[in-house]
Order: sequence, then C-alpha cells, then structure tokens
Amino acid sequence: MPLKATSVRLDDETLARVGQMAEAMDRPRAWLMAEAIKQYVAREEWFIQEVEKGVKAADEGRLIDHSDIKAKWEAKRAAQMD
Repeated sequence: MPLKATSVRLDDETLARVGQMAEAMDRPRAWLMAEAIKQYVAREEWFIQEVEKGVKAADEGRLIDHSDIKAKWEAKRAAQMD
C-alpha cells in the first residue's frame, strides 16, 4: 500500500525525545512516529470494540454482580500471595 505524507505538530521536548528514540533504534523519525500511531490506533480500536461488546452484554442483561467479581479477584490475589 502506498504511503501518504502527513504532518504532526509536536513540542520541542517531545520531538527531541522521538529523535533520541529513533537514533537509538537506528530508524528514521518518520518510521517511529508511524509505528507509534499504528499501535495507538490498534489499541483504541480494540478498546472501542470491547466497550461496544460490554454495552451490548449489559443491554441483553448479561451482567455479573459486583460482589461476585470482587470475590473472584480477592481469591486470585490471595492465591498470588502464597
């Protein structure tokens, strides 16, 4: 897929940090910024999908009582402490 150029406005500190990371990774700054945006978009898409699934489950009445969830996590935490 052909790439398209775009611009991003960053403050001096952030741009310097991106430059340092790109240099440490031996990658161009543009590659690092593109990778960061791809990861951000993927994470946010996942989050939106999960929220939509949760809303659908709630609308369908598929809910779990808070005390049940709390007990489950307390048991899991106690098991990790052993």
